[in-house]
Amino acid sequence: MFLTIVLGVLVLGILVFAHELGHFIVAKRNHIVVEEFGFGFPPRLVKLGERDGTEYTLNAIPFGGFCRMRGEDDPSLPGSFASASRGARAATLFAGAGMNFLLAIVLFTVVSFMMGEPDPTHPGTLIEAVAPGSPAEQAGLRPGDRIIAAHGVPIMTPEDLQKDTPSHAGQPVTYQMVRTDPKTGASQTLEVTLVPRVNPPANQGALGIAIGTAMRPMAAWTAVWSGLQQTGSVVYMTFEVPAMLIRQGKPLADAGFMGPVGITVVAGEFVRSAASVSALAPILRFMAFLSAALGITQLLPIPALDGGRLLFILVEIIRRKRVEPAQEGIVHLVGFGLLLALIGLMTIREISSLVSGTFPSIGIH
Repeated sequence: MFLTIVLGVLVLGILVFAHELGHFIVAKRNHIVVEEFGFGFPPRLVKLGERDGTEYTLNAIPFGGFCRMRGEDDPSLPGSFASASRGARAATLFAGAGMNFLLAIVLFTVVSFMMGEPDPTHPGTLIEAVAPGSPAEQAGLRPGDRIIAAHGVPIMTPEDLQKDTPSHAGQPVTYQMVRTDPKTGASQTLEVTLVPRVNPPANQGALGIAIGTAMRPMAAWTAVWSGLQQTGSVVYMTFEVPAMLIRQGKPLADAGFMGPVGITVVAGEFVRSAASVSALAPILRFMAFLSAALGITQLLPIPALDGGRLLFILVEIIRRKRVEPAQEGIVHLVGFGLLLALIGLMTIREISSLVSGTFPSIGIH
């Protein structure tokens, strides 16, 4: 569990650091004084240096970082955030989420380029990993084999295998496969018979294999477009899932919302599981998903979040008059208190689940 938490903190720390770096870069370009840019959270360990009025510090809690701007609610201070123009303030606020979206696009692009695109000349279901002691291992299946048919029925995609397997659990099934020699490139067709398990172990399927699709190299621009599409899909699903639950009259808790403890544990467990089989692509994809989700969360029109401050700027544009900074500060303070209370309740629930062993586990098989 300790390693899981450390890995989770590391992953989330990278995403939080990217977010704060976005604020920092755009604030500087708009001549807003950044008094401190910290690596990690206080208490401060050491001052790394100072440049252009900004202190760069190393802090004790290794979780991302922070960007402390001058006078966030005091327009009387020269060079303060509150004294900047509407455009400068809006750009600075949006830059944090913007950096998270950019990081998500980059990570999804890298994964797409690494993984390639489906190869239509090699149909079937590619076996990416075989679980020890599983029916697949006992039958001699290997990573790199492609299942092209089951009991005479063609298997063109992983989805075909996933739909077919449950209906034959507990029964002998003959699978037709293609095995390619990695040295010579020569292929041969084989037939193996195995029995899909009715009750497989946790985090494993009936056959005990991780499956995918045979891929071919992807052009760089195609990978970039794929990165944009996948980031857009995360943004869409972030709103679509809660909306669907509301339409169906189901509680929003079914959407799987998590607090910081839950997210840290899930992230750490995912990275640890994927790293155990040297699977870098799933780790990067998961980080991209979390980065896009963090960007969306920060843009929600909730006081104390970037989206809440952007909402006040929108009101200012509509009214052509600024809300009193002191009043806005009170709203954000109250909102921050309520947000902390909500996070506290979720943290208590998640710690209780961890202690009782009821916290959901994940796996890659």
